[in-house]
Amino acid sequence: MKTVRCAVYTRKSNEEGLDKAFNSLDAQREAGLDYIKSQKHEGWIAITKHYDDGGFSGGTMKRPALERLLADIERGASGGVDVVVVYKVDRLSRSLHDFARMMQLFDDHSVSFVSVTQQFNTTTSMGRLTLNMLLSFAQFEREVSGERVRDKIAATKKKGYWVCGQPPLGYRLQRKDESRGLYIIPEEAAVVRDIFQRFIKTKSFTKVAEALSKQGHTTKRWLSSTGNWHGGKPLTQKYIYRTLTNPVYIGKITHTRGGITETYNGLHEPLIDQDMWGKVGKLIETQDRKTRHRWTHPHLLRGKLRTQEGFAMSPSSVHRPLTKKNSTGQKRLVRYYVSQKAIKHGFKTCPIKTVNANHLDDLVRGLVLDYIDHEPIAAQPSETHDHWVRTVIDSVSLAPDTLTVQLDASRLTDLKEYDFRQTSKDPSSRPTCLYQPDVEDHGRLIHLTLRIQIKKLDGRRMLMSPEGHDLIVPSTPEPKQHIVDAIGLAYRWHKELLKNSQSIREYAQAHNIARTRILKLLPLTHLSPNILRHALTGTLAPSITLDDLLQAAKHLDWKHQEQSLGLNLRSTVA
Repeated sequence: MKTVRCAVYTRKSNEEGLDKAFNSLDAQREAGLDYIKSQKHEGWIAITKHYDDGGFSGGTMKRPALERLLADIERGASGGVDVVVVYKVDRLSRSLHDFARMMQLFDDHSVSFVSVTQQFNTTTSMGRLTLNMLLSFAQFEREVSGERVRDKIAATKKKGYWVCGQPPLGYRLQRKDESRGLYIIPEEAAVVRDIFQRFIKTKSFTKVAEALSKQGHTTKRWLSSTGNWHGGKPLTQKYIYRTLTNPVYIGKITHTRGGITETYNGLHEPLIDQDMWGKVGKLIETQDRKTRHRWTHPHLLRGKLRTQEGFAMSPSSVHRPLTKKNSTGQKRLVRYYVSQKAIKHGFKTCPIKTVNANHLDDLVRGLVLDYIDHEPIAAQPSETHDHWVRTVIDSVSLAPDTLTVQLDASRLTDLKEYDFRQTSKDPSSRPTCLYQPDVEDHGRLIHLTLRIQIKKLDGRRMLMSPEGHDLIVPSTPEPKQHIVDAIGLAYRWHKELLKNSQSIREYAQAHNIARTRILKLLPLTHLSPNILRHALTGTLAPSITLDDLLQAAKHLDWKHQEQSLGLNLRSTVA
């Protein structure tokens, strides 16, 4: 006779009564063992290992004993489980979705399921139907109970009471001899008022967080009913924003249900008057309007880029004037990645801060495509390039001295095996990385690491080699507008000076232009035609700045100019 190894699983939703000599878990296990004994003629035996979850809801899969049971089942024969025995179906799960997943796991490993008080066999179609019906009723009971709780919370808040959860900064919950509600903590109330006053002066969430953190203030620290301490973490921009927009400080209680938020008059004493609340609200609304131009173009590394400390780098953008001396009012959109550490704790605390998005996207794009070196994808348009680059990238880590791209080995295999049946008639150009990365194969992940330095060039924070050289040849040439404008002004001033036979001083006075500015830019007319072509078409190296061009223009020898800028001497004017 074949031996059938049976595991008994027990669960109780709360910890009440578990300290008794014979509790609910013991009773469930005894019932399961009695049932197994009644089936000994079928070869059933109970394994000695216990799977008991005390104080865990049936609506979650995250239960220690259940996780051990499922792990033993997944190990197959070595796990030693053929049948799972429970007292009732809802002891295993009250979620139809989770139960279906477990049943699939049981089927995959030929494990049967038995309920002691609800006789059915999951190996038959009728048994499965009965099981699903019982589970549906269990889930229905759970949802109805949840609705009753939510209704009670809504009714309590409507009367102005604070309902459970962490009390906000400045308040505490009632003590045993006090009626239910929120009570002011004078020391914390002073901090709350200070937050509002500082924001009115600085208009910056980050500056408020930095100033208060330097004074030793943290997020609210409080002791829960279970005896555990919570909070006490460094102040962040997000925490300051939540404090400034929390209606509890003007004596209100809010309740959100079904996406709709209702506001009620609270029974607690407010900390902030309506005048100060209104001023802060107007300042926040003004800032929100300024940031509503959010750039919708997809950033290549969205959701994949982090600093070496583990902080996410989020996509963002800003409108900036075309040039510092721009008088037309025209603006350009600059995309960048910003470290969440810089946002939350201040830019002085983060060595990474921000990085130009166009530059970093092109660098990673070129680095990955160069490593793949797959001819079929090279013949595809840029949208296909970016799709596969994002697919094979697991994550990107940026440190002050290294850039590490982690590639998923299995996805690289998928790419190599993918059938690119259609090729673009006009395949897009792609960036090229000028340096070979260090490659480390870790099995599932492949690490590509470049040694870098982060350098600010013409207002953009970019990645350069440790020696200060360019790392990438961009895919799309893009002229730098301030360089184009400077060259244009230099040639216009040069032409008008010759035409009118004026001195630089006379011309500057007549047109209300600083004489020093004219003297500074005029040497740009001495640049070689080849350098001008590169500057106006955007094919100058990213590291070449306006100051570099002005320095090169001091030498009238065109060959010397091009050598100093590292240009190809064989390039000619188109």
